[in-house]
Amino acid sequence: MLAARYYGIRNIRVENIPKPGCGPGQALIKVACAGICGSDLHIFRKGMFMTYVPETMGHEFSGIVEQVGEEVTEVRPGDHVIGDPRVSCGACRWCREGSFNLCPSLGFIGEVMPGCFAECLVLDEKKLIKVPVTLDLRRAALVEPLAVALHIADKGRFSGTKHLGVVGAGPIGLLTVIVAKSMSVKQVSVIDISPDRLELAGRLGAVVLNSFPAGECDMPDTVVEAVGVESTLAGALGWLKPQGRLVMAGLYEEKITLDPNEIVVKELELAGEDAYETADLHKAVEILAGGMPEADQMITHVMPLESAASAFEMLTCADKKACKILLAP
Repeated sequence: MLAARYYGIRNIRVENIPKPGCGPGQALIKVACAGICGSDLHIFRKGMFMTYVPETMGHEFSGIVEQVGEEVTEVRPGDHVIGDPRVSCGACRWCREGSFNLCPSLGFIGEVMPGCFAECLVLDEKKLIKVPVTLDLRRAALVEPLAVALHIADKGRFSGTKHLGVVGAGPIGLLTVIVAKSMSVKQVSVIDISPDRLELAGRLGAVVLNSFPAGECDMPDTVVEAVGVESTLAGALGWLKPQGRLVMAGLYEEKITLDPNEIVVKELELAGEDAYETADLHKAVEILAGGMPEADQMITHVMPLESAASAFEMLTCADKKACKILLAP
């Protein structure tokens, strides 16, 4: 079968590898659509997170169960599914409590084991979530990033927020806009340097800015930083109103310097956000199956798996016209 595999920084190769078989408790999934995530771009640019090289990348997917192993009872061939791609130890305090995203050894498929940028993949049945057959499999591929946005909304306490600022109009930032609007946040402002992504943010109902505003006028109650670089974090802290809340949702490729006096003097609250809880995945399935058509606007390109390397180049070039790219094996 074909698979897009990581061989090193900026080195992704599509090649034929053996089709996996499923053992007891496992299911073989025929991948329908697989989304390229921001963390995949960190791998591509910096080699972050990877345990094995070469490795089949990818962790956002939708697909159809093709085969099941012995002792599988929750899914059967023909079921439409998405996956919970988190790989945790299963033994620590947080895993025992069900907070798998807080596991100290948390990894993801596509990083610590074969991922979904392939024609097929094998997962334990407990890591599969059935979706209605009426849910288009392209939309279903957005479940995982939507779950991230839902978790951001929880960490940011969006309920009751009057003005939300979002730094970064990538898929997570834009899905955060959609979630905030669905929660009746009165004003959502988005900062990015890409005209194409800002145009999309504007269509979703956001006030768009290409730089951080100066002065104290209309400062947000809450800011979501979804870029992960030193300058945008500093800008986000400066943008927040006193006693505001910052949700750090970006992953950082480099060590940064932060002036803590901004936090102290303005009495700011900081909240980290990592992935999602299991309930967020189920809620995302329910939301996408029931509506939220604006989420479809995130998908700007659907490309064949053979074009994986080109897709990564599109997402890391200076002129970011693409938003969410799905690979279709």
